[in-house]
Amino acid sequence: MRNTALFSLCCLFLLSGCQLQELKPNLKASEEKPTCRITPAHLYDLQNTERQFLSKPDQRSRIMLNAIKSKDSALLALLLSTPLSSTEQLQQAKRHYAKLVLFPHESCPGDRYLDVRNQFTSTLMWMRAEQDNLLEENQALQVKIDALTQIESDLNEEREGQQ
Repeated sequence: MRNTALFSLCCLFLLSGCQLQELKPNLKASEEKPTCRITPAHLYDLQNTERQFLSKPDQRSRIMLNAIKSKDSALLALLLSTPLSSTEQLQQAKRHYAKLVLFPHESCPGDRYLDVRNQFTSTLMWMRAEQDNLLEENQALQVKIDALTQIESDLNEEREGQQ
């Protein structure tokens, strides 16, 4: 009986010890928190500057010049990748995004934001290319319509001349 009680007590201590022991997860290098390139404060400043750039057309040149002087690739990429930007500006923005070493990890909202904006810029460039293709196709069709209209006019004049 005594041995059974002692055995039960030992098992109880062992089990309770297992329950109290805190298990630490084994973090691999890939799961460690990355070093964020864009801090939350920098992201806030970038978004404020971009908001001013978009909402105050009379100050766009000054804001762009300040961004160029600061040589802040993140800011330049954002300012050059708005829906108002030309295809050339979008290409410049892509070059600035390429200079950034971003970690679009969930713990780096600034890096994730710039990564999404980079994807948005690619989409805008694709849309502009599609728009250019459609405009060219429209112009080619308009030339054909004009040619057919001219042929129809010439045929009508010829018929009237024969009557």
